[in-house]
Amino acid sequence: MLQRRLMCTIRTPFSRLVQKTYGTMTTPIPKWSPTFVPIQSPEHTEVSSSAPLVRIVSYNILAQSYVKGISFPHSPSPCLRWKNRSKAVLERLLSFDADVLCLQELDEYESYYKSRLTREGYSSVYIQRSGRKRDGCGIFFKRSRMELVEEQVVDFNDLVPPPTEDTPEVPSEDDSQTGSDSVPVNNFKPEQSKSRSRSSSPVKAGPEVRGDPNDPRVRLKRDCVAILAAFRMLGAPNKFMILGNTHLYWDPEWADVKLAQARYLLLQIVKFQQGLCSKLDSNPLLLVCGDYNSTPGDQVYRYITSGSKQSSTLEGKTDSILEEKLTNLSLGSSESNRGEEQLPERAPLPLLSLYEEALVQ
Repeated sequence: MLQRRLMCTIRTPFSRLVQKTYGTMTTPIPKWSPTFVPIQSPEHTEVSSSAPLVRIVSYNILAQSYVKGISFPHSPSPCLRWKNRSKAVLERLLSFDADVLCLQELDEYESYYKSRLTREGYSSVYIQRSGRKRDGCGIFFKRSRMELVEEQVVDFNDLVPPPTEDTPEVPSEDDSQTGSDSVPVNNFKPEQSKSRSRSSSPVKAGPEVRGDPNDPRVRLKRDCVAILAAFRMLGAPNKFMILGNTHLYWDPEWADVKLAQARYLLLQIVKFQQGLCSKLDSNPLLLVCGDYNSTPGDQVYRYITSGSKQSSTLEGKTDSILEEKLTNLSLGSSESNRGEEQLPERAPLPLLSLYEEALVQ
């Protein structure tokens, strides 16, 4: 039996058509109870009875600026309006009863989500995408369970080689083309401090490209970001946790860009983790959440989880061409971004995929 639910109440003449199609709309939406798959195994996880349990949810909530009727012809137009959709999204998020919410495509942070989730017991950190993008990544955490120790933002535009007289800066794209308790960092500049306490083959140009897509300054400027946060668990004051939240570039034709972003993210996590371990004299738990725009088995997924870049071809691109492109795009830090670094054989962090563990069960 199919369960049909409408995510908003519509009080317009259109409601008669919706009622005919979907049935009555007066029944309250029940609290959603997801089916959780256990992923702990003796080989990888040992959970003691005294260890605090934390529920973490990662969710791409679809920024309102990307909600276009033409993209969702199956959805009644009133459901796409912010007044209705915002309530439905918030209700869904609260239904998880999560200790931590890692949200991607989070817009309306200051005007809506921050204040409403604060009333529900959450504090938050947030980073807006660079350029003219209006969404970003946020981490909301229950104040009763943990406290923020340190945070850091990651701007993947730092991979872009600096402009010169002969190579002026590439403009960013806008949305049409394509924290007190909170600590908002949405107005940061790449040259500012980002940590504080408390190719050779022709490439298809996507719709967001301005200029030569083989030019690293064009290809790498995707206005994508990530945010890292370290927490002290209140139920176990000597226990610390590092959380990362990111949203990598979307285009499947540009796997090299996603790989560059993934590697840069992991390098920044390593630095963040090392600094925290030294400062706290502790070895925090590390979890990296996000929308990687990747699927199990592709290059990005395999690189993040095992460091392996060996995979089948993507749309005619061989691994050798992909590796050469990555070299040309220069995967080093912004300080040494001159193209001399090679893609490493293995990722700098031995991350375990929770999806993979769940599928094995």
